[in-house]
Amino acid sequence: MNLQQSQRTIRSRRIHGTLVLDCNLGKWQGAESVNFQGRPLGGKPRQATVYTLWDSQDLYLAFDVLSSRLQAVVREHDGQNLWWDDGVEFLIDPHRDRTQEFLPDDFSYHINILNAVYDDRGTPSGEASPTWNGVARHEVKILDNYHYVVEAAVPWQEIGLEPCENETAIGIDFCVNGKDPETGQYDYFDWCGLKVFHDPSGFGELALIGSL
Repeated sequence: MNLQQSQRTIRSRRIHGTLVLDCNLGKWQGAESVNFQGRPLGGKPRQATVYTLWDSQDLYLAFDVLSSRLQAVVREHDGQNLWWDDGVEFLIDPHRDRTQEFLPDDFSYHINILNAVYDDRGTPSGEASPTWNGVARHEVKILDNYHYVVEAAVPWQEIGLEPCENETAIGIDFCVNGKDPETGQYDYFDWCGLKVFHDPSGFGELALIGSL
C-alpha cells in the first residue's frame, strides 16, 4: 500500500437533527473538507471540495465541483456508461479491510448531474456487482454550466456499522467524472489518486468525531 495514500484522512463532525438535502452549501460551514484537482478539460480547471457530517442515522457527504462545460445523458438507474457523464462517485470500505478486491461489505455510488445513480457492491469473488441497489438519498443542483453540487445521505444501516464518535472509522474515496462536450475528451480524478477506483487498499480514512 502506498504510504501517502494511507495517510489521507478526513474527520466527520456530528450534528444533532436530520440534515436536509437541498444542495445549499451554507449549512456545511464548520464541517471539515478535502480538496482535490484533476487536469483541465476544454481549457477549464477542474476541482472538487468534499464536506462530511454525520448523525445517528446517516453519514452525509457534499461535493462542490468545478469542471469543464457540463454534460450528461443517462437518466435511468444503473444506466450504461453513467460514469461518462459529469458526476461524482464515493466508494466505502466499512471495515477497512484494505484489500485490492471489492468484497461484500464494500459498495459505491456513481451519481451524475441528472441525479441518476449507478450503485454496486462487492462480491465474494472480489468483483463489483451492479445487481445491488442501495438506499442512500442524494440530490444534485447545477449552479451554472461549469459548477454543480451533489449531496448524499448514506444510512449507517447500509454501511453496516453503529456510529460512535472518536471510535468509528471507515475506508473511503471520492471521485469526479467529466467529459468535455466539444472535444469528447473524458477524464476522471479522485481524492486518493487511484488508477482503479474499486481498490480499497488505497482508500483514505473517514473518522467520526464530536459535534460542531
